[in-house]
Amino acid sequence: MLGLIVIRAMKLHVKVYLPPVLFANTGNMGLPLVLFAFGEAGFNVAILYMVSTTVIHYTLGIYILSYDESPFEVLKLPLVYSAVAGVLLSVSGWELPVAIFRSVHLLGEASIPVMIFALGYKLSEVAIKDVGKSFMAGGMRILFGLILGVLSVRLLHLEGVEASVVILLAAMPPAVFNFVLADRYNQDSETVASIILAGTLISAVTTPVIIAFLLN
Repeated sequence: MLGLIVIRAMKLHVKVYLPPVLFANTGNMGLPLVLFAFGEAGFNVAILYMVSTTVIHYTLGIYILSYDESPFEVLKLPLVYSAVAGVLLSVSGWELPVAIFRSVHLLGEASIPVMIFALGYKLSEVAIKDVGKSFMAGGMRILFGLILGVLSVRLLHLEGVEASVVILLAAMPPAVFNFVLADRYNQDSETVASIILAGTLISAVTTPVIIAFLLN
């Protein structure tokens, strides 16, 4: 809400600037950092957080980009259905056959280095344009996310590793997938990529500070 107010007050294009402010890089940046800082216990919490925010990104995020053209676009996305199916399987207590479980587990083990490589590769292709607005939007993502994370922890009475993971992931820079969606829905993908890079550069300073604070 704060991001939307600022974006409208500055008369910026909502479809271009709002998604990078709303949706954080909880996957290929957030997961490796949580695993490094908080180990397996934190990593399990981070997976739940990432899946939840990814579903929101694939629903609300796409709705923001396509509501005036195709309001039912989100119903075409397999990720939403696969996430629901995963939750139902988890709740039911049904276990995968050993062969399938081991295959999925091996893929999961490989996901972290692949995510780091993908992030670096994509950012290497990006150049910052409209520097002031890009750093402002990237900074908003981290600042507003940090504030929301702290408020969520207090409202939900979270403690320990769970609280630390929520705060850290909430303060991540803009998700790279914002660029993919902007390109898919014919928005200004170059500006979105610039915001992502600016936010990631800011996080190189803010993230170590946040992790150090949380570990102490």
